[in-house]
Amino acid sequence: MSFDKIVKYVKKRYGVDVTVREDERSVFLAGECDNWASIVAIGKLFVTEGKHVVNDIVLKGHDEKPEYLPQLQDNALDNTDWDVVVIGGGISGCSIARELTRNKLKVLLVEKHSDVARGASGANNGMVHAGIDLKHQCLKLKYGVAGNAIYGEVCKDLGVDFRRSGQYVIFDSRLIRFFAKGTVKRAERHGIPGVRILNKKQIAEAEPRVESFAVGALYAPSTGYVSPYQLTIAYAENAVQNGAIVSLNTAVLGLDVTDGKIVRVRTNRGRFTARCVVNCAGVFADKIAAMAGDRYFSIHPRRGTDLMLDPKAEGIPTQTISMGPTLKSLSRFGKGSTKGGGVIKTADGNYLLGPDAVEIPDREDSSTSIESMNNVFDKHSCVCPTLKKNDIIAFFSGVRAPTYEEDFIIERSAKVVNFVHVAGIQSPGITAAPAFSKDAAAIVVDYLRSTGIDVQPNERFDPVRPRPVKTKKLTMDEWDKLIKNDPDFGKIICRCEEISLGEIKQALRNPLGVKTIDGVKRRVRAGMGRCQGGFCMPLITKIIAEESACEITDVTKDDPGSNIAVGKIKEV
Repeated sequence: MSFDKIVKYVKKRYGVDVTVREDERSVFLAGECDNWASIVAIGKLFVTEGKHVVNDIVLKGHDEKPEYLPQLQDNALDNTDWDVVVIGGGISGCSIARELTRNKLKVLLVEKHSDVARGASGANNGMVHAGIDLKHQCLKLKYGVAGNAIYGEVCKDLGVDFRRSGQYVIFDSRLIRFFAKGTVKRAERHGIPGVRILNKKQIAEAEPRVESFAVGALYAPSTGYVSPYQLTIAYAENAVQNGAIVSLNTAVLGLDVTDGKIVRVRTNRGRFTARCVVNCAGVFADKIAAMAGDRYFSIHPRRGTDLMLDPKAEGIPTQTISMGPTLKSLSRFGKGSTKGGGVIKTADGNYLLGPDAVEIPDREDSSTSIESMNNVFDKHSCVCPTLKKNDIIAFFSGVRAPTYEEDFIIERSAKVVNFVHVAGIQSPGITAAPAFSKDAAAIVVDYLRSTGIDVQPNERFDPVRPRPVKTKKLTMDEWDKLIKNDPDFGKIICRCEEISLGEIKQALRNPLGVKTIDGVKRRVRAGMGRCQGGFCMPLITKIIAEESACEITDVTKDDPGSNIAVGKIKEV
């Protein structure tokens, strides 16, 4: 294919001399530009059906921040041998590791941070999408619809709360409501159940907060909500319960390839062999691919910021609502780089506002700012004018990992026979994981069998991960009975979220061995309330020290080095 016209357009529009070369799988770009948003826009211009874009246009004057790597150095994994090594502890890696344990395989998952769900899987709104925004056949649609359909069953097995309460997309124009009929027809073709249009009276009855301006809404009943980090943790814990090994604080530093096959994985905790390697490295998936000499796609990091609202604040909607397209934005509906967002009621009963979508050059830049908070609030509060900025109690960002083709990559490498890519997993990745993890595991098993390995089913596989106790959801009689068996469940440590000492100890005794402040927070929400840990963090720090038989000065917030205390007051 000739890209001459696009090259000329890029020169005229962006002032960039871009060079282009192709092979059978990819379009490779090179050049220099002084604006990151322009670099991303240029990359998208070269997307063509059947090929990926590898965008190596350099941002002038920018030194990319070094990747976080753990300081730990030991030989814990040295000279070990594994059937499958999964790189990355996000929703992709943890769900695939769990699916692999349905077979008698030696499975190792490596994650460079001190816990799983540390990337985008731990910093998103947890919406389980219906798929109404996806217009054409793609892996996002295929796995998103399939994953949504089995979500209740998966969450029941894994002991994770899941709410299927639907989503209302609000219209402020009768013309837009008329055009939405096309979305309903498309949903029917794609197998998305129950999508329909509500009139002004119906949406006012469902959500009175929008009565004054809404002329109707698109309702998607299959939309649901889950805690993304708790689901990721549950997948990892169930994988461990079924025989997988999760090695935290473990970074892949290199892949040794001989004759088109990975023969050794190099990490900060030793070198080892693997019969198959699965690349679930998120924003670093293309860099892991490059380690194996198989970089045929690019990840361009995209940051999204969400605002957490006080659930007790006045003016918050009772439903999850999003603003539909306006006449001005209609041409962009379904084509943007974000699902749109809105006011989202989470599985835990809290509310989030957002996200936005900002292209960034640094892959781990999850920073937040007053500017981003204001932008998100201004963008999304229009759906519910009664919201106030003083309802915000916290805000956070996550970095998504899109390819330029804006679709998932789930396939065996065409160059490295024992290498499987699970890349470009962004929204609706949380939705799709229960479905694509099964196919990714099947790709691995099929490859292993093709090499003569007799892969047998794991008769001891148990899909059920015991549901953690949540005292907040118990009746008074149930709570009283629990306290009589274990008084720790009657001692409230986090007042905002009503988390007991028993729940915190339960979280610290997790199968992954995580004993950090944020590890507790991700498992039981201690510290996520109005005071954001102002009251309970010192107590939790003390509990961790006691449970771990260590000094308080050894307790960390998260990764090694994030120590809560540096010494006793008289010593400082």
